[in-house]
Amino acid sequence: MSEFHSLAQTKSGLLILWLLVGLWTFYVSLFRAFVDRIRAGTTPSPNDQRPATKLVFDLLKAPNQDRPFHVEAALLSALQILLGVLFFIELQFFESGVFGLLGGFLLSFLAERMTAGLLPRVLVSTECVSLQLSIGYPFMLFARILAFPLSAGLAAMERLLFSKSQNENRKTEDESEVADHIRILGREGSNLEPEIFEIMGNALEMSQLHVKDVMVPRNQVQILDDNDSVEENLEIARSCGHTRLPLCAGDLDRCLGIVHVKYAFKKLGEGNELDLRAITKSPVLLASEESLPSALKKMMKWKVHMALVGDEFGGIDGVITLENILEEVVGEIQDEFDAEELSVVRIAHGKWKISGLTPVHDLPEELGLDDHDEELATFGGLITRELGKIPKRNETIRFPSFDAKVLNADETRVLEAEVSLLPIPKSE
Repeated sequence: MSEFHSLAQTKSGLLILWLLVGLWTFYVSLFRAFVDRIRAGTTPSPNDQRPATKLVFDLLKAPNQDRPFHVEAALLSALQILLGVLFFIELQFFESGVFGLLGGFLLSFLAERMTAGLLPRVLVSTECVSLQLSIGYPFMLFARILAFPLSAGLAAMERLLFSKSQNENRKTEDESEVADHIRILGREGSNLEPEIFEIMGNALEMSQLHVKDVMVPRNQVQILDDNDSVEENLEIARSCGHTRLPLCAGDLDRCLGIVHVKYAFKKLGEGNELDLRAITKSPVLLASEESLPSALKKMMKWKVHMALVGDEFGGIDGVITLENILEEVVGEIQDEFDAEELSVVRIAHGKWKISGLTPVHDLPEELGLDDHDEELATFGGLITRELGKIPKRNETIRFPSFDAKVLNADETRVLEAEVSLLPIPKSE
């Protein structure tokens, strides 16, 4: 009789513990689901002063990828499954052996998924969630106390495992996640237009970019040469379509200043003699590794629309404009003077006209090129590397599967080429 009484007490004790931990798991999961919905924008943030509300605001301060109380939730779920398995074994609900253990585990696992997954997600979207959060607040405090040794130990291990550079990469990934999250909110519906969310996401991602990521490389910068005549420089200004051009003594490394084309033609219109040096504005120099937000702030403070980008050796890598930076936020900006040209145009079967600035990965597949070579960025760069020098107009370069005839080139790069596939040799 005493053995039966002891067995009944054991079963009752296990059942009570199992149900208590299940209830505990439910409330911790309810808080986590509520925070997730606020982050997703599907539930407004509470605006009262209850302790439960203050806890929610504390949880919202954590990075988006760190779900709140993840250690506590994992510990409680493990305890719930363990107690459930022990209860079913003690109850002898299943036959003993492996199958009995597996049956107890499956039932315990289903119960855990109900309390930790399904029920909190259902209840969090109802009107009674505010009351349930208040009821669950003590459970959250006890969960934090229970899991404190584990949380502290895991935090210490994380600091040891992750180096400083890895932590910086994680911070960058966090910012990307926030930006993507904003775009998702825009697509799923809001009072604001989706385009506004897109701009907000781009603005957040801009903090990860550097000047070198958006600058115009020096071989693509149109300059005015102080050694040329005024007439030659004015013809360049008329034909290129840019409003600001660097005035240089030979090349970009010896930049004398930035010329605003408007003032040049204004001087001519007034009948005055034009001296380009007299209307230049002193060039501003930015480091190629400087962050884009910092560069934008400096350019706005100095009231400049174009700046030179310096390298670590004192040379000039290229230029950056306010338009380059703004395009990272609002997308490509085109006016009525920008030509809408195709970089790859098929002119016949097995023959194309290809711009030298075309990325290698955008070339026709028929050419059989490997686009995994990180040194190759553009088709013009591919031709230059193959030939070992800047090719001249009408020069033909043979590749294994095609010929490339240079249609247009300047002193620094290939502008356009005509590509023709070579006939496939017949097998004997």
